[in-house]
Amino acid sequence: MKTIKIFLVTILPMVIISSCQGDQQDENFSEAIQQEKEYFDGQNKLLEKMQATDEDTSLSIANTLIYTHTNGSTEEASALLDKKENILKVIEYFKNTINGNYGSRTFYFDKGKLYSTIETYLDNAINNGTFIERHSFYDKSGKVIFSKQRMAEFEIDLEGEQFKMIDPIACSFEDVKMLLEQKGPYETTFQGFASNGEMDFLIVGENKAEAFTSSLAVQHYQGDINKLLQNEKAYVGKPLDVSFERMIDETDFEFQVLLGVRIK
Repeated sequence: MKTIKIFLVTILPMVIISSCQGDQQDENFSEAIQQEKEYFDGQNKLLEKMQATDEDTSLSIANTLIYTHTNGSTEEASALLDKKENILKVIEYFKNTINGNYGSRTFYFDKGKLYSTIETYLDNAINNGTFIERHSFYDKSGKVIFSKQRMAEFEIDLEGEQFKMIDPIACSFEDVKMLLEQKGPYETTFQGFASNGEMDFLIVGENKAEAFTSSLAVQHYQGDINKLLQNEKAYVGKPLDVSFERMIDETDFEFQVLLGVRIK
């Protein structure tokens, strides 16, 4: 596998690209929407563009690190790229233990510009927990111009509900952008090592007591990994470049394997 460093028109840190298996979220949603009337000029063209992205099996997948916060919240994302490494779609998966919300947000891009988002999540602030699916569209300047949503008590029932037009609601990409770029709450500073008795894990994250961190299984002890092991306390808080890949064991447990690390 290779690594990439391109994010839209800026720099993306090292993530692993794998072939797209065609299991992206909401890949069939546009067929249902196209049966409705066109609410704004150019809607159908955007739907066709989204459907083409969903059905494109040639796209590669670049995964971010999987982050877990001290409070139990989680964040991760996957970007879908074309052969020129342009990002066409990003799917964020989140769990917020503070408000109890969890779900996914999907962002569609064309030439680096956001033009549509899909949010599917549990909102605990509504009737002690209601699932929401919201579709929004944006103009060329990035301003939201149209939104509609449907709600259900159970996520499995969303598909049977009718969409209702609502006031436009923008879905911000700023936090996901930091996740992709490993900045802010998702920066990769050295936070020490952990062990399960059989394997060491490199811990990276923001250099704060209450923060998001990510663990990577260490398989090879060479280069900068040995420097970190030999003098942990001295290197705590130091920025790292990490390359990795996700793996699934025989119990279907997904974990991250460290491919390389460099002390900046």
